[in-house]
Amino acid sequence: MRLDPMDKSETGEPLSPGEQRLWRAFLGWSERATGAVAKGLAAAGVSVPEFEILARLDAAPHGRLGQLALGEDLGWSASRLSHQLTRMSTRGLLAREAAGAGRAVEVTLTPQGTDLLRAAQRLHADAVREGFLAGLGEEGRRVLGEVFERG
Repeated sequence: MRLDPMDKSETGEPLSPGEQRLWRAFLGWSERATGAVAKGLAAAGVSVPEFEILARLDAAPHGRLGQLALGEDLGWSASRLSHQLTRMSTRGLLAREAAGAGRAVEVTLTPQGTDLLRAAQRLHADAVREGFLAGLGEEGRRVLGEVFERG
């Protein structure tokens, strides 16, 4: 049952010109924003996925998170996360160790990972402000925040 008569999601109809324009504008804006952040972080020698993992570990109590919880927080598959964590562990940015009985794994931020995160945080903030927040204004930020929080 459709609650919104303008919602064509169940009709199988293609996007209207307005919907298509909005979608394409979002894609272009998203690419520019993520590209600006990636470029800013690259100057510190860290990728966006690496930064996101380091930042989440840094925010966690004692710099530790269960691997399953980390993957859920990122919205990543177990395989993608495992490969990324292996690369980061090889670089000395984090450590993985068994956590209790079973196959649970705990991921811990290392001092080297903390140092890299600190070096990248200002660049990340500048890139987010320039590539994502610039031009939105207070009302645009509020509305966009509400849309994103609804999921």
